[in-house]
Formats: sequence, C-alpha cells, structure tokens
Amino acid sequence: MKSYIIHCFFGLFSLVLCAQEISIYNKTSKESIGGVAIYNVDKTKSVISDLDGKADISDFEENETIIFQHLSHRTALLVKSRILKNGNIVFLSGDSQYLEQVVISASKFEQKQKDVPQKILSLRASDIEFANPQTSADLLQNSGQVFIQKSQLGGGSPIIRGFSTNRLLLSIDGVRMNNAIFRGGNLQNVISIDPFSIQDTEIILGAGSVIYGSDAIGGVMNFYSKKPVLSYKDSVDVRGNASFRYASASAEKTGNVDLSVGFEKWGFRTNISYTDFDNLKMGKNGPTDYLRTEYVERINGEDIIVGNDDPLIQRFTGYGQINFMEKIRYEPNEKLNFNLGLHFSETSEYPR
Repeated sequence: MKSYIIHCFFGLFSLVLCAQEISIYNKTSKESIGGVAIYNVDKTKSVISDLDGKADISDFEENETIIFQHLSHRTALLVKSRILKNGNIVFLSGDSQYLEQVVISASKFEQKQKDVPQKILSLRASDIEFANPQTSADLLQNSGQVFIQKSQLGGGSPIIRGFSTNRLLLSIDGVRMNNAIFRGGNLQNVISIDPFSIQDTEIILGAGSVIYGSDAIGGVMNFYSKKPVLSYKDSVDVRGNASFRYASASAEKTGNVDLSVGFEKWGFRTNISYTDFDNLKMGKNGPTDYLRTEYVERINGEDIIVGNDDPLIQRFTGYGQINFMEKIRYEPNEKLNFNLGLHFSETSEYPR
C-alpha cells in the first residue's frame, strides 16, 4: 500500500512538472526560439530555453511576473498564471533592428547578405506593401536598380545591365519561368506574377550563370510567394485581408483577397486578385509632344491611321488580368517541410 501511494505521488509530481514546461515561438513565423533568457523581476530565478524553445518555469510563483528576453526579439513581461492559462505557449515579436538580412538567391540556401560577394537587391514584404505596385514590373522598376521597357499598361520587360528576356532568369519560388530558348526581344511575362502574393523579392544584379545556367548571364530575379502559417497547436490559425485600389490615371480598379488557414501540421493559403485597367490618360497640363492625335487600327487586314477624338487618351493601353494562387504546406516534424504551390494568371488581349 505504501509503495502504491509513493508511486502515485511521484506520478502526480511529474505531471505537474510537465504541465509547467512552456514553449516559446516567434509570433510571425511560429518557429521555436532557443536561447531565451527567462527570469523574474528580482533576478533571483532564471532559466534559458533549449534549442526547441522549451523551458521549465516550475520554480516561479503562480502570480509572479516573468521576463522573456532574446537578442533578436522584443522583451516581454508575462504573469506565470496567464502563461499556463494560454496553453503553456509564449509568443515573442521579432525586432528587426537586431536581425541580419538573409538571402537565398546567391547559392540557393540561406546566407547572410554580408557574406555574399554578388550585388543582391532585397525587397521585403514591408517594402512591397509600402510601394503598392500595380504589377510586378512596377515593383522591379520602383527599386531603382532594374530598367523596365514598358510601352503600355500591360508591358514590363526587365532589363539589367543591358541584358533582357533570355539573358535574365525569372523564377517564382525557385521554379524558373523562362530559359535560354526564349526569344531575344522584350517579353512581358513578369506581369503574370501577382505583387499581392509576393512575400520577398531578391534580384541578383549581374551574372548568376554559375548557379543558374547560361540564361542568367545578365541577372536573376527571384520572387518568393507568401506561405501558409501553421498554428503549431490544436487550435486553428485563421488570418486574412482584403484590399481595393483605384487609380484615376488609368481608371484602374484592383481587388485582392488573401486567406490563410493553418492547423498544427497542415496549412493552406489562397490569394485571388483581379485588375481592370482602362486606357491611360495623361494630365491636361502635360507637354503637347505626348498628345496622341491619331492611332493605328486594323481594318480589313490593313493598318489604318485613325484620328483620336481625345488626344489625352492613349488608345488600346488598357487590359484586364486575374491572378490566383493556392499553396499547401505540410510539416510532419521540425526537419521535414513540404510545400505545393499552384499559380494561375490570365490577361485579356492587348497590343504590344
């Protein structure tokens, strides 16, 4: 009987210890954070989270305030009882002031940008959101490092150091969209990438043939789309946003819906955009050299010059476009991560 009671006591004691083991994650990426300093206000008790972001806080009192401090995250103060009530999970917000920029394009695996010999331009999600580009071609042009040949709203052929099309590699999530057999003239396929679905963009300004092949002799443009966010717990993580944009110069009407649903190991993300551009119209006070007094129209198989009723309007520059992205993520454990991305883009007909 005594042995049974002792076993029960140790069993209950071990359950209490397990119940006070917490997990610490990054609030945005949901990745575990190791090396977090955990201590009380008086600094009489302390513990450090392990590589998996786990730590035992059983030494702290129930209503004691606990401080969580990490070099690349903002310091957080939480009461122990609140942590246990929230499922023993603590989320810390990243502090970009202490984060070194990491790039993938240089060697196809993560490297610190300061260790990469090539000139690489990185456009992060905050930069893209602030620029609010109409197309991915405008996103590249706004960087100030890529020249864009654009003769109408549906145009956008990147040029880096004099190279274009089949001498510039364009990829989305590591999958190339063009190769060396493409024609040498300007191509507009970069606009098929929806800027609303882009998380990061990395541009190699210069030859990247050693890693990517001869079709990257002029440079590489890598677009990385947004990923599904996992919950890493039993509950479901649902997040989304919707936006609408109107531009008077081209009577642009753009709508976007983005939805992410994440479970413990599975994640799904859907992004849909629709854009409708009307003909581009210049301002009334612009130079007269840019007025379009006439335009060419195809009639009975012949090109006929037709007078323009409104010289401020550039005829046949408008078009419509729809973009759809679906991503599925499966992460069975910390070492395995499977991603499936489906992208669809279609534009209406428009002249070059």
